[in-house]
Amino acid sequence: MNRLLERRTVVLAALLLAVALVALGAAPWVHATVATVIDVRDVSVSGSAAAPALTAGALVVGAAALAVGIGRRVAAAVGGVALLVAAVLVEAAVVSFLRDPRSPALTAASELSGVRQLSGEVVTTPWPWVAVVVGAAVALLALVPLLRGGRWQAAGRRFERGEPGRARGRSASSDATDARTRAMDDWDALGRGEDPSTEAEE
Repeated sequence: MNRLLERRTVVLAALLLAVALVALGAAPWVHATVATVIDVRDVSVSGSAAAPALTAGALVVGAAALAVGIGRRVAAAVGGVALLVAAVLVEAAVVSFLRDPRSPALTAASELSGVRQLSGEVVTTPWPWVAVVVGAAVALLALVPLLRGGRWQAAGRRFERGEPGRARGRSASSDATDARTRAMDDWDALGRGEDPSTEAEE
C-alpha cells in the first residue's frame, strides 16, 4: 500500500508541476515601453514567448507522469529520466532568458511598432524565478522513480497474476466433470452388455 501511495504521490506531483509550468508560461515575464507613431505603449512578454522550451518541458513532465503511473519498472525509470530531461529544459530556458531579458522585449517591440527599439528600461517579473524553483522541484521528483521505481508493482499486475490461477481452477473443475461423465457412460455401457474399452479404442 505504501508503494502504491508513493507512486500515486509522484504522479500527482508531476501533474501539478506540469500545470504550474503551463501557468507560468501564460504569465508575463517582462514588461517594457515602446514608442509608436501615436504614443508610448506598454509591452509584456509571456513566459512561453520568452522561453519557448518551457512549454515543451511541461509536456515532457505530463508524459513522464503517465509513464510512471501505468508503466512497469523500466517505464518508471524512463519516466524518471524524462523528468530530469524536463527539468534541464526548464532551467536552461529560464537561465537563457534571465541572461538577456531585453531580447524578447525587443522582439515584442518590433512586432508592435516595426522597430526593435524600447523607450524605457526592461522590468523582469518574479515569475521566471518561480519557474526556476519549479524546475528544481521536477529534478528532485525525478529521483523518486529512479531510486524507488524498481520496488513498485506495475498497475494491474495483481490481476494478471490472479487470472492464471482462476484459469487453472476452471480447468481442474472441467476435467473432474468430464471424468465423472465418462465413468457414468462406462457404467451405462456395461449395463447394456457392451465393452466400453472397445469403444474407447475405436
